[in-house]
Amino acid sequence: MRRGLGGPIALVAAGAVAGVVLGALGGWLWWTWWGPPPTGRIYDTDAGKAWYPDPFDPGITRDFGATATYAVVAFGLALVLGLAGAWLARRHAVAGILAVLVGAGLGVAAMSLVGQSLSPPDPNSLLASHEVRDVLPGHLHVTGWTPYLAWPVGAMLAYLVAMVAFPGRPSDRSAPPAQRSAAPAPQG
Repeated sequence: MRRGLGGPIALVAAGAVAGVVLGALGGWLWWTWWGPPPTGRIYDTDAGKAWYPDPFDPGITRDFGATATYAVVAFGLALVLGLAGAWLARRHAVAGILAVLVGAGLGVAAMSLVGQSLSPPDPNSLLASHEVRDVLPGHLHVTGWTPYLAWPVGAMLAYLVAMVAFPGRPSDRSAPPAQRSAAPAPQG
């Protein structure tokens, strides 16, 4: 019996590495697809200085676009993660589920960190150092928490569909032992 990459601990480690790599790739794709950042202007409001996209309406569309782009890129890469996890975990389904979930969690973190690190800083954090009417670029971010579910949902969907559609050979250890017959062996 071969014991290479198929061990449970190695599967979880492979899922973690794959999640970080795919997440970093996803962050770069997210930034590339979304960029260049929209510009906006600092306005004087009743509550103090505030940054708004300029023109206002296309900026709102662009803001939604960043969130939607995140969800689409994340879901696509999560499908790849889930399929790879199912292929590697043919003999260790439970460890495969854990590997895919760990990879998906790290994919969320890596994609968010890489994408937002490529983006200009949040203009609202720069209000104190700028004057009213100054123009600043927008910031890449996700609105709400639900788009982050694209990673675990996509990965588990692909993993479960692949495991059901293409079941692996059962492990040699899980096969029942051969039964000996009580009948005498044939004499010949």
